[in-house]
Amino acid sequence: MLNLTRDYFVMTVDVDGWSSLLRFYGVEHDASMADAQVNVEAGVSRLLDLFANHGISTTFFVTGDVAGRHPYMVKKIGIEGHEVACHGLYHWKDEFLLTRTEQKRRIEKATSIIQEIIGTRPLGFRAPCLKANRDTLNVLSESGYLYDSSVIPTFIPGYYGYLNSNFKPYWLPLNSHGKKPKFFLEMPVSVNPLLFIPLSASWMRNLGSLWVKFGIRANFILGNPIVFYIHPRDVLTLPRVEGVPSHVYRNVGVKSIEMLDCILGYAKSLDGVFLRAIDLAVLLTKERM
Repeated sequence: MLNLTRDYFVMTVDVDGWSSLLRFYGVEHDASMADAQVNVEAGVSRLLDLFANHGISTTFFVTGDVAGRHPYMVKKIGIEGHEVACHGLYHWKDEFLLTRTEQKRRIEKATSIIQEIIGTRPLGFRAPCLKANRDTLNVLSESGYLYDSSVIPTFIPGYYGYLNSNFKPYWLPLNSHGKKPKFFLEMPVSVNPLLFIPLSASWMRNLGSLWVKFGIRANFILGNPIVFYIHPRDVLTLPRVEGVPSHVYRNVGVKSIEMLDCILGYAKSLDGVFLRAIDLAVLLTKERM
C-alpha cells in the first residue's frame, strides 16, 4: 500500500465515441454518423487546453477503435506529455466480461494500434464502462501492462460498481499455476467516501462542484489518492437523441469545463500533487520492491 506523504491527484480522460454511449442505452444509430455529430477531437482539444493552463500531466484512456480513426489526436496527447493508456478495443459495455481468449485478442489488437501511433506500448488499462474480471487482469499482466483502473468502490445499478473494493490502490493476486504468487496493481476510481458517489464529470455536472470538493478534501484527509475521470463529450454541446437520459446533457459544454477548472484549482489550493496514473503506478511498484 502506498505510504502517502503527499496528496496525489490523478486526472483521467476516457476517450470513446458518441456511438458507444448510444449503444450503451440501446439507441439505434449509424455509428459513423453519430461520431461525426460529436467531434471527439474537439473535446480532447478543449481538455488539453485546460490541462495546459493548469500545467498538469494527465492520463487519457483511449479505445483502439478511436485511436485508429484519430491517430494525430492520440499522437498530440503523447507529445503534450500526457499518458496514453488503453480503454479496450470497441467500448462495448461487456467487452471485458467475454471469454479469456476474446479478451486477449481485443487487448492485443488495441495495444498494437496505440503502440503504432505513439511508438511505445501502453502500460495502463481501464475497461469500458468500468467492467472487468480476473481474466482481464491476468491477460493484462501477461501482456506487459503495469496497472488497471477499472474498479470503483460503489454500486450504481445498471452502470457499475464493486462494493467490496478499496479506496486506495492495491495489489491483486493472479493465477500463478503453482509458481511464485504474482500480483497486479489495481488503481480504483475515487468516490466521495461519505456517500460513495463517484468522482467523475457526470456526477459533477449533475450534483455540482461542492460535493466533489468535499470528496477531494475527505479523501486527502484519509490518505487516499484521487482518481477523477471525464469524457471528451462532457465538454461539448450534444445532440438531443430520444432514449438518452437527461443527466447525460446536464451542464455539458462550457459549463462542464468551468466546473472542472474550479475543481482542479481547488485541489491545487489543498497542495494536491498532480501526476499521471503511470507515475503513481511506478511509485507503488518501486515501493513494493
